[in-house]
Amino acid sequence: MEILAILIIVGVVIVVERHIFMKLVLRNLTYTVRFSTSEAMEGDTFEIIEEIVNDKRLPVPWVKTELCTSRWLEFAGTQASRASDTRFVPSVFSLRPRQKCTRTRQVVAMKRGNFRLESVSLVGSDLLGLVSVSRALEINESIRILPAPYELNENELSQHELYGETTARRFICDDPFLISGSREYTGREPMNRIHWNSTARTSQLMVFNNDYTTRNRAAVLLNMQKSPVGEPHPLIVGDTETYIKACAFIFDRLADMGAECDFYTNGSGCIYEKGGSDKEDYMRLLRVLSDIENECSFDFRNMIEQMELSGLYFNDRTDIFIITSYIDDTMADFAATMRRRGKNVVFRCNDDSASDPHIHRIGRVNRYYN
Repeated sequence: MEILAILIIVGVVIVVERHIFMKLVLRNLTYTVRFSTSEAMEGDTFEIIEEIVNDKRLPVPWVKTELCTSRWLEFAGTQASRASDTRFVPSVFSLRPRQKCTRTRQVVAMKRGNFRLESVSLVGSDLLGLVSVSRALEINESIRILPAPYELNENELSQHELYGETTARRFICDDPFLISGSREYTGREPMNRIHWNSTARTSQLMVFNNDYTTRNRAAVLLNMQKSPVGEPHPLIVGDTETYIKACAFIFDRLADMGAECDFYTNGSGCIYEKGGSDKEDYMRLLRVLSDIENECSFDFRNMIEQMELSGLYFNDRTDIFIITSYIDDTMADFAATMRRRGKNVVFRCNDDSASDPHIHRIGRVNRYYN
């Protein structure tokens, strides 16, 4: 009888426990997740912070969360499952009454773009594992991943060769604010230009030597069209990512040179973005690159013809960079016309059949985006 009574008591306890946890295990249980930054560079490591709060007197012995996000966010030390372009990241918590638990995960961005934490599913259970209660939550957290510049291998062209013979538009008069040293006094300089320290050292009148400044303006044209034949079809994903990295590489070098840069592409609805000459303008152009989808909405030849006919886009440009998978007669004629006007036109492509001497070959990035 004692054994039967014990079994009855255990059975009642299990039924009551199961009923309580079925009703309350996910009640007053809040879950939040956020990125440690709103913007990062491709290949950078950042953090995802998960926070779960059990705001009740009942403990939660076991609760599992499963984040739904992009496959291009690589979680360190986590066995995450993957389906198509979606990654599911599991996590398990155990909470005492009135307890908050925070977990930080290291994440590596494998590809540029805008990525969201789309949703999370919560599954709670009791002490004996007899209860399974689930709930889905919508999440509105996103991060922008900027494209990393193209990395050159030892057997590829140098950074200097990327631009070819880059022209520079120099001002006629020297810059009074740009001092590069001192020189002898000729008698034509005003007294406020005398360099007294150099005069004392050399025992003769010396004046400030001012240097000349240059003004470079560039245009970068990204062709998202796979072939000049037929309807405009987009590039394969691997080429798209390679060419976007090449654009980021050019933007980075132009920013270091202090040159202004404008950006054009026939992808994602024909984007035109007017750039500047400082790092903030460079970052703005990178954000434009991060938003580009693998689409082609306009024939590149028509875009060039319209831009050339308008006469507004290339008159004040000293350098024009064209990133493309092919070079047809329209592009070749456009480049020849621009060069006759004193512009520097450089192609960046992987078309081995093209014969333009200003072509710099580009190899596809090692990582393929399948």
